[in-house]
Amino acid sequence: MDKFGIGQPVRRKEDVRLLTGRGTYTDDMNRPGQAHAVVLRSPHAHARIISMDVSEARAAPGVVAVLTGHDAMADGVGALPVQVEVPGKDKPLFAPTRHILQTERVRYVGDPVALVVAETRYQAMDAAELIQIDYETLPSITETGKALDADAPVIWEDQGSNLCVHWDSGRAAEADDAFTRAARIVSVDLMQNRVVGNPMEPRVALGDWDGERWTLVSPSQGAVKVRDNLAKLVFKVPLEKIRVISPDVGGGFGLRGKLFPESAMVLWAARKLGRPVKWRAGRTETFLSDPHGRDHVTHAEMAFDENARAIGVRIRTLAAMGAYLLDFGPRVPTMAGGRINGTVYDLQALNVQVRCVFTNTVPTTLV
Repeated sequence: MDKFGIGQPVRRKEDVRLLTGRGTYTDDMNRPGQAHAVVLRSPHAHARIISMDVSEARAAPGVVAVLTGHDAMADGVGALPVQVEVPGKDKPLFAPTRHILQTERVRYVGDPVALVVAETRYQAMDAAELIQIDYETLPSITETGKALDADAPVIWEDQGSNLCVHWDSGRAAEADDAFTRAARIVSVDLMQNRVVGNPMEPRVALGDWDGERWTLVSPSQGAVKVRDNLAKLVFKVPLEKIRVISPDVGGGFGLRGKLFPESAMVLWAARKLGRPVKWRAGRTETFLSDPHGRDHVTHAEMAFDENARAIGVRIRTLAAMGAYLLDFGPRVPTMAGGRINGTVYDLQALNVQVRCVFTNTVPTTLV
C-alpha cells in the first residue's frame, strides 16, 4: 500500500510528547532572577477612581515594585488601539482609548488598575490586597438589548450614547421591496449568549530585557503578529527590538493572537526593573481578562412568495463590544459575520444591519 496514498491516516508528531507530560508550556519556563507579577483588577462594573494608595503594598515582603497607569504613561507606554476600520451607516466608528492600566475610571469587572511585582507570585498576590483604592461607583449597563435605551447609562460620555458603529451590509432597498411583495413573512428573535475561550492553559507572559531588546515568551496563535503589534502600536520601536517566542500552546480558541495589556505590562516592567517578569492568569482571572465572544441580540425576518420561495431577508443585531474595542472586535459581527448570513442560498435581497454597542462587560472579539 502506498505510504502517502489518499485517505491514509496521518499520525501527529506531538501527541506522544504532550500526552506523556513532556510538553513545554510557558508556565514551565523560568528565567534566572525572574520576578512574578500580579494584576489588580476592578471589582466594579463602572466606577470612578477617586484615589489609590499603594504605599503599604510597596512595603510588603518580597515586593519589587507596584506600578500604576500613571507610571505607564510617564514611561511612554502606548494605548491599545483597535486595528480595523468598520464603515458606519450614519457616522464613523467610535474607538475609545484603552490604556494597559486605568487611572481615572474602570468600565468592567476585571479592568486592570495596578501591577504588583514581587519575588514570588504569592507575595505579589498578598501585596495586591493591600492596595487601597477609593472608588465612586457609577451606574452600569450590562444587558446588550438595553444598551441603546434612552435611560441606559452611557459608558463613554463624550460619545453621547453607547453606539460604537452602525454597520449596514447594503441592499436595504431591495430587501424592503421583497417584503412589500411577500405572500408570507416569518420572523424570529435570537440571543447569542456570551462565551469565553477558557483554554486548558491560562494565558502566560514572561518578559525579559537584555539592555537592547525585549523577549516575550507567551503562547500565541501568531508570534509575528503579536511582535508587530507590540512594536508598532505599544512601544513604537523597530520590529527587531522585540522577539516573541510561543512554545507549546494549551488551547487557542481564537483568543491567543490578540494584543493583550499583560504582554505589554511584563515587557515594560522587565525593562524598568532590569530583570525578567512573569505573569500567569488564574482560572478565575481567565474569565475576567480573556476576550469574550458573541453576546448578540438579533431580530431576523424572511419574506416568501406564494410558492414558499425565500425572496428577502432582513437581520437586525445588537452586538456587545464590551467596555473597549479589542484588536478586531467590531469586525467580527459586521464585515466578517455579515458575509455568511446568506450561506449557500440565492438570496439577493438580503440586508444585515449591526449596531455594535458598548456595555460594562469584558471586551469581545472571538468568533
